[in-house]
Amino acid sequence: MKCPRIARSCAAVCIHAAFALWLVPSVAGAEVSDETVQLLMKQIEELRAEVDELKRQRPPQQADQDAIPERTGAPISNTGGTPGGPSPSALAQGSEGVELGGYGSLRFEGGSPDDVSDTFTFRRFVLTADAPVASRIRSSFELEFERFRKLELERSASVEDGGLSIEQEVDGTSDSEITMEQMWVEYDLDAALALRAGGVLVPLGRFNQNHNDERWDIARRPLIDRGSPVLPAPAAWAELGVGGLGTFEVGEKGTLEYQLYVVNGVTLDPSVEEKLATRDPSRDKLELEGSFKTKSGTFGNDVKDAKAVAGRLAYSPWLGSEIAGSFYYGRYTPDYMPNEAIAAFALDGIATFGDLELEGEYAFSDFGDVDRVAGGFARVVGEHSSAIPGASSPDFEAEIEFELASLAERRQGYWLEGRYDLRPAWLTGSVFGRGFADPRLTLVARAEQVWIDGLIDSLDFSGGAITSLTDTDHRLDRWTIGAAYRPVPNAALQLAYEYTQVDRGSLERVTNFMATNEDHAHTVLLGTVFGF
Repeated sequence: MKCPRIARSCAAVCIHAAFALWLVPSVAGAEVSDETVQLLMKQIEELRAEVDELKRQRPPQQADQDAIPERTGAPISNTGGTPGGPSPSALAQGSEGVELGGYGSLRFEGGSPDDVSDTFTFRRFVLTADAPVASRIRSSFELEFERFRKLELERSASVEDGGLSIEQEVDGTSDSEITMEQMWVEYDLDAALALRAGGVLVPLGRFNQNHNDERWDIARRPLIDRGSPVLPAPAAWAELGVGGLGTFEVGEKGTLEYQLYVVNGVTLDPSVEEKLATRDPSRDKLELEGSFKTKSGTFGNDVKDAKAVAGRLAYSPWLGSEIAGSFYYGRYTPDYMPNEAIAAFALDGIATFGDLELEGEYAFSDFGDVDRVAGGFARVVGEHSSAIPGASSPDFEAEIEFELASLAERRQGYWLEGRYDLRPAWLTGSVFGRGFADPRLTLVARAEQVWIDGLIDSLDFSGGAITSLTDTDHRLDRWTIGAAYRPVPNAALQLAYEYTQVDRGSLERVTNFMATNEDHAHTVLLGTVFGF
C-alpha cells in the first residue's frame, strides 16, 4: 500500500510542474521575470525534497515489501526478467496481480553433412506465470512445449468373437516434449532471505538460470549446457526440493546474491526404445532397448535413498557486471546399483563496457568411478542382449538389449560470448526500424570447447559379468559468429554461421544435436525469438 502523504506530495509536485510548463508558453511574446521562474522552481524543489524525506521515514515493513520484487537469486536478464523464475519480457497483469508471459523461438539450419537434412525447427514455446498467494508469498511456474505440435490418444473396447478386445493408438510429432521446467512457491522472510520449495532451476552455472531464448542472440544453446552437456542434466535443468535465496547490499552499488537448495537430484534413469525392422527374405525383427543415462531427478518418489545439494554465490560490483561460483553434489545411481555421486562446479560472469558485453561460463562434472557403475549395471541386468533363436522362430526375431548411454568419468568445458550493440542512424529511419523507439543491431561471437574423459564407448556383459569395456576421450570445438536485429528488446531476428568439430569419432557420438557420422560440420542458422 502506498503512503497517502507521499501520494499527496507527488501530486503536488506534478501540479506545480504542469503549471510551470503551461505558464511559460502562454506568455510567449510577453515578458516573464526571472523572479517568477525562480519562485516556481524553488517550490518544485521543496516539494521533491519533502517526498524524499517521507520515503526515508516509511515504516520498515513497507520498505521490505517494496524490496521483495527486486530479489532475483540470479542476474537479471537483458529483457527485464527474473532468472530463477519466469522471466516474461512484457507482462500482462491480471486483476489479482497475476503476471502472465512467455517466449518462443523458431530456427532454420542448413549444414555441410550429407547425412543431415536442412530443416526448420520449432524450438520451443513456453508459458510463464507469477502470482501472489498472500502478502510475502508468491508462486511461479514455467511450462515448455518443445518441438511439440500434437498428441493424440485413441482407445476403444469391444466384444468380438465372444471375447473382449481393447485397442489403443498413440500418435504425436517426432521429438516432441512437454516439460514443467519449474514450479515453486516462495515465502519471503525478509529482504535477505526467502524460502522456496518446489521444482526449482538448479543454480549451477549461468545459462541454466537465464535460459530464456529471447535473452540470447544465437539460435543455438551452448554446448556445455545443452548440445554436449557438461552439466549433469541438460538445461533447462530443474529439480524438486527446498532451499533459500537472498540478496545483500555491498557498498554503495554492489550486491551479493546467494541460492542454496536440497533436491532429489540427477539420477541414472532408463528410457525404452522400440524398433521394428523388416528383412528380406524373412526374419523380421522387434527390438526393445533399455537405455540408461543421467537425467533430472523425479518429481515423484526418488529412486535413491540420498539427496543432492546445490548452491550459487554471485557478486555484482555494479549494474551490468557480475562474477559467480556454484556447485552441485549428490548421488546419481539408483539404490540397486553401487553408490556413486556427481561432483560439479562452475564459474561464470558478465562484464559490460559501454556497448560491448562479455559473458562466459566454465563447468566441470565428475561422475565418480564409472567402471564400478558399469560393473553394477552388468550384475543387475545379467545379459547385455537376448533374442529368440532362429531355429525356434525362423520368420520373426524379438530382441531385448540394455546399454549405458553417454556415461563418462569427467566432463568439462566453457563458452565465452562477446556482443557489441550498434544503433546506426539509418536503422531507425529504415523500413526495419520505423516505428520502434530503439532498434539495434548486435554483432555476436561465441567460442566453445568441451573435453570428455572416459566416455564408455562399448560395454558387453554376459551372466552378470563384464566381458568387454572400452572408453575414449574426446574434445569438441565450436566457433560461432553472427548478428541479431532487435526492433525491441524482447524480439530478434538472428543469423549465424557455426563450425563444429570433434577430434576423433563422429559428432553424433558426442553431441545430441548433430546426427552425422562426420567429424566436422559447417552450419548456417536463421532464427527468430520473441517474448511477451
